[in-house]
Amino acid sequence: MTRIRSAAVGMAVAASALVACGGGGPARGDRGQSAPEWVACSTTMVVGDVASVAASPGRKGRISVTLDATQWLKPARGQRRVTLDVVDPGATDARRAVKAGQHLLIAVPERDGVEPGVFRGEGLRLERDRIKKALHAAGKVNCPSPWKS
Repeated sequence: MTRIRSAAVGMAVAASALVACGGGGPARGDRGQSAPEWVACSTTMVVGDVASVAASPGRKGRISVTLDATQWLKPARGQRRVTLDVVDPGATDARRAVKAGQHLLIAVPERDGVEPGVFRGEGLRLERDRIKKALHAAGKVNCPSPWKS
């Protein structure tokens, strides 16, 4: 019983620390970066509806995603329709495949060969909130070398 109580107290302390820091811990799709580092290491973070997906011409393992943007996170503003050339997340996990008609958040990493973060449904809402909280701090953080291009 003491171990369970100690573990519960430890988890509560860790959760409090994360909240106190503004949720700057690792984001779900960022491979160990803090949330501000993840934002700093992303060139584009946008929410929208996928208009089309096609194989990128001459770039094996990549897709060209055309998105009707409904909300820009990074940069703060952008075009209504944007086409992004990204590593195909569906190549390693069919459940992560990007398809026309989906409403999603896509976070394009600075480093060219890294898969984008792709979030739908509840994951989209959670990550959008995390990104918004991290945007200010991200402006003061350099992208660490493992994730730089």
